[in-house]
Amino acid sequence: MRLVILPLTVPGTEGKQSMLERIVELAEQIPDERQRIFTLSGVIVASDKFIDRNYMDQIRRRINMTQLGQLYEKEKIEYGNQKAREKVIEMAKSLMDEGDDLIKIMKVTGLTEAELLRLQDESVTV
Repeated sequence: MRLVILPLTVPGTEGKQSMLERIVELAEQIPDERQRIFTLSGVIVASDKFIDRNYMDQIRRRINMTQLGQLYEKEKIEYGNQKAREKVIEMAKSLMDEGDDLIKIMKVTGLTEAELLRLQDESVTV
């Protein structure tokens, strides 16, 4: 909050803008993503009356890129998890085809008995 309010304490529009730019540089170094976004958003709101519009757009783009980066990262993780689960299911089906015991397959794959029984039913109906 101190960073958000600091530009308001500097006299003159140019001084405020200069302080604002220094604060944005500092805010970019905040390791916690949520605090960084909060600080940058707060700076935009608090300095709305004097901030250079082009600079405001730059800050907004930074915030959006951060959020976009998080979205991409989540999608990558979900995709990786989906692919890993598909491999586990393939392994379970293969072990079931070989006639292995369900308990052994549960230990190896981490799947539940209900999931394995559902896979068994699906392979019978296909």
